[in-house]
Amino acid sequence: MRRLFREPLRLAQHHDHEPAGTLEELESLGVRLAQWVGANPALVLGGAVLILTLAAAAGGYRAYVGSRTERASVALSTLQAELVVAMGGKATDADVPEPANPETARNVRTQFADRYLALAKDWKGTPTGALALLEAGELFEQLGNTDRALEAWSEALGAAPAGSPTLGILHTRIGHVQEDKGDFEAAAKSYEAAAAIPGYPLIGGALADAARCWAEAGKDEAALAISKRLKTELPDYQLPPYVASRLAEIELRAGVVPTPPGAPEPPAAPAQP
Repeated sequence: MRRLFREPLRLAQHHDHEPAGTLEELESLGVRLAQWVGANPALVLGGAVLILTLAAAAGGYRAYVGSRTERASVALSTLQAELVVAMGGKATDADVPEPANPETARNVRTQFADRYLALAKDWKGTPTGALALLEAGELFEQLGNTDRALEAWSEALGAAPAGSPTLGILHTRIGHVQEDKGDFEAAAKSYEAAAAIPGYPLIGGALADAARCWAEAGKDEAALAISKRLKTELPDYQLPPYVASRLAEIELRAGVVPTPPGAPEPPAAPAQP
């Protein structure tokens, strides 16, 4: 392959260093190039075949990846429709209904939690695999098995694409479970992680939950830092009344002058000599 391109280049470079020639010299170069190609048909043909093979392989790989992603999406959609039907709804329903019989609901959720885990394993390494783990965790949480839910969601964190809004949802779900377990500091960190995902649409709620959990954990400085961030970055966000009241109490204890959302921060006091 290297010879295929090196020899014509050498011939061309040889003439580049000569003074500008006549038309006959140019024609001579063309003849020599043609003669070289004629004398090395195997190299020329082999190089062309290699280029075509590489192009076909690249196109085939793109087609394979696209086909795999499409098949994974279809598999997840099919499983979701089957869950809705098993719970007593129609395949086209957007929401999963709640069966009148609690035992039926429990059995269906148990069965489909395992099926979602199997689907995640089958499509490991794809966004569909992460979404399947998210759904499995939801079912485990509804079954009261928060440990399995945390396990599924923690695994999904490593499977979801970087920067995906799915990561924000996963961090939020994990934060809810940690909060229910009384681990407010861990929950606050999870909510902050959700808010750090670019493009996550519920950043305001995630930061509000983080501030509330920091307050519950007795970490007033961390709660105030989140409060300041909300006022500067999201001045139009309306805190839930309970959270706003709690943060106001913390500010009062810390001697912080209340600042309306969107207003500039008061200048710092001059340093004492």
